[in-house]
Amino acid sequence: MHEPFGIARLAFDAAATLTRRDSFSIARYDDRSNELDFVIEAHGDEAVAGETQVPVGSGPTSQVVLSGELFRTPNAVHLPMKSRGKLVGVLACGTDAPNVLDDEDVAVLQTLANLVATAFENAGALARMRELYLASVRALAAAVDARDPYTRSHSARVAALSRGIAEEMKLSVDQVRRIQLGALLHDIGKIGVPDAILNNPGALSPDEWVIMRSHSMLGASIVNAVEPLRDLVPIVRSHHERYDGAGYPDELGGDLVPIEAYVVAAADAFEVIVSRRAYKPAQTVEYACAELLRCRGTQFHPAVVDAFLRLIERDRAQGAAQLRRIAGILHEDIEDVPGPGLLLEQFAASAQTHGRQLAILQRLASEISAVLDIDDLAERLLRIICDAMGYENGFLLTLDDGGDHLVIRAAVGPSGSYVGQRLSRGQGISWWVVERGELQNVADGRLDPRFYGPDEIRSVLTVPLQLGDERIGALGVESPRVAAFGREDEELLTAVSHQVAAAVRVAKLHQAAKTAAATDPLTGLPNRRSFFERLERELAGREGESLSVAILDANGLKALNDDFGHAAGDEALVRVGAILQAGVRDGDLVARIGGDEFAVLFSRAPILTAERIVRRLADQIARGTIGAGHRLPTIAWGVADATGEATVDALVEAADRAMYRQKQLMRRRTPA
Repeated sequence: MHEPFGIARLAFDAAATLTRRDSFSIARYDDRSNELDFVIEAHGDEAVAGETQVPVGSGPTSQVVLSGELFRTPNAVHLPMKSRGKLVGVLACGTDAPNVLDDEDVAVLQTLANLVATAFENAGALARMRELYLASVRALAAAVDARDPYTRSHSARVAALSRGIAEEMKLSVDQVRRIQLGALLHDIGKIGVPDAILNNPGALSPDEWVIMRSHSMLGASIVNAVEPLRDLVPIVRSHHERYDGAGYPDELGGDLVPIEAYVVAAADAFEVIVSRRAYKPAQTVEYACAELLRCRGTQFHPAVVDAFLRLIERDRAQGAAQLRRIAGILHEDIEDVPGPGLLLEQFAASAQTHGRQLAILQRLASEISAVLDIDDLAERLLRIICDAMGYENGFLLTLDDGGDHLVIRAAVGPSGSYVGQRLSRGQGISWWVVERGELQNVADGRLDPRFYGPDEIRSVLTVPLQLGDERIGALGVESPRVAAFGREDEELLTAVSHQVAAAVRVAKLHQAAKTAAATDPLTGLPNRRSFFERLERELAGREGESLSVAILDANGLKALNDDFGHAAGDEALVRVGAILQAGVRDGDLVARIGGDEFAVLFSRAPILTAERIVRRLADQIARGTIGAGHRLPTIAWGVADATGEATVDALVEAADRAMYRQKQLMRRRTPA
């Protein structure tokens, strides 16, 4: 019971069992307008919702407001309704005969008045929590839709369609609530998907599909971090599952997927079909209905499809007013979402903490609109968190690719000088947190042998960054004060850690994909694409400085492969690449640009310097061996330098010609 009249009606009924009451009223007091708003007024057993709103004056009810004390007349008692010392309103109980209510009656009625005051205050807190809850849901959904002009308002339209299906299926009020709000947040995980993938007008590559398909798991982790949203997790995680079990992320089907997720899945697919996207034109409603029917029992739950088609057919028979309304939705009106939900009621008492969680989550969602360089992203995330939470000092660490070191990616405050350091396994409190997956709130780091950090830091709160069983790193805040962090800090940092972990994970995937695209998988050296991009940049910015390029070719690699197998040939290429990489100067670039070809870019080096370095490396390679004792292939090489308005193609071609001239000379010197 959350409506003021409902609460007042319960008090009216309770008063009849406690004492005689021939008249009864409850008025709420608004200290901003200094007015009394009568919620209920009764004479005898007839009670009606009050319609009177009067300024505080000189009457009995006003006397209670002015004095804060009860006011008695021969026929009535007017009692202050107080909650935590605050005057909330006035309860009045009267009798037709004078002097009927004694002191005991008054004491009982005063207790009732204070209970009503507490109920009003709790109802108000719940209403404010509900308002924040719905506003945050809307903001989170809008943050995703804003990433792509083609999908703007997509979540709102899916929510409207989903609610219609749920009501057509006669699902419960709470199911309708979860479906509508879950639909609004179904794509929240796309916050962690790069814009280049979201807006790609062509087919996605296999690696891009891996990132795209991770959005349902990332979204579930984000939503799970905030307790009032937690009952939406199954919908967000499972909205791409299929009835036949061929969906993702868990390949569940049948009754193992909640019906709420099936409802959102059908609405999502329909909205995508009838809307324009970067990769496709809009299709007709007829086409969308045919697809729903074709995939009934495979992709979509049969009962959901049946209800959806009934809804569409009935609406079209009536002029398609509902479909037109939904097509024109810019933002979803969720003020009439049924019920606040059990979880929201349970956590209304701690509305301030959860409100901060929602507000921070909302800011992270709205500000992180693209995947950046991992270090830039880490710094941005950390500054948002510290600013939103009011922390002056913080740090963010990620596991390296090998999983043996924690890299300090970003830090605010005294630990800023530690950025870039790599912590070996077991070094620092953060390693303990990452390995065990548990937060640590250390009251005084000086008393904890695990502590690693600046001398002025005393207390540290660190939480793990993880998604499921995957360890990402650690997020922490620190203070020069002892025991600076409490339970609320633990809850807040844990709540945002899931979204931070999701964003960092996708940034690492993005970086790995970029590295893979620029790296030769056999030798680990930059590949042909990387070499030519670097050479083009160097030529464009050299401003008259020397620049030389060497092209090198491994002689006899085919014979090595034929005699000892391709594993020996691969080992030789790796060894040659390692010798070249170790023998050039800092700032020079060694790349594998073909099967048996390498290239070296000598920045700020005249041709004589480059030739001297390559000649030394060729001699070293000629003396080298691989594991089985077989000699490395010799190399032929050529060097050219950039003169005048040299182009990339001209420079590489000149070095290539020089290499072939040397190769011909070597053949002439080799005995027949």
